[in-house]
Amino acid sequence: MKAFVLAALFLASASLSAGGSFNVNVEFLSVKSQIPELWSSLSAAFDIAETGGANMVGNNVNERLGHSRIGPYCLPAKPKGKAGPYTLSICFNTEVQWLGSNGQTTELPEASSYSEKFVSVEITPWSSKYP
Repeated sequence: MKAFVLAALFLASASLSAGGSFNVNVEFLSVKSQIPELWSSLSAAFDIAETGGANMVGNNVNERLGHSRIGPYCLPAKPKGKAGPYTLSICFNTEVQWLGSNGQTTELPEASSYSEKFVSVEITPWSSKYP
């Protein structure tokens, strides 16, 4: 029974956390608008790529929200003006609230929309793995 529960949890999380690319000025815009001073400071200190990786809602979990990108949103970066490849990863962690058609909080399979709230940012050495 324990193995069944673990397998079910793995399959559910794998369906939700499929990776997908995103654009800073499209899918990430609602989060970026919550942190204008932080974004400005990071942009002044780092060259940040315009595209990165994020979690993606699977169609098999929720057809209405399938392919939507949710945090964490991770972008390649490097110190401002430094030549060469990106050496850092800047990840913006969010808290997702799934909303039903009545605007009330619900579970992902029943959700018709969602909102995200910025929680934290992490800067780490670059890894080719996205969230």
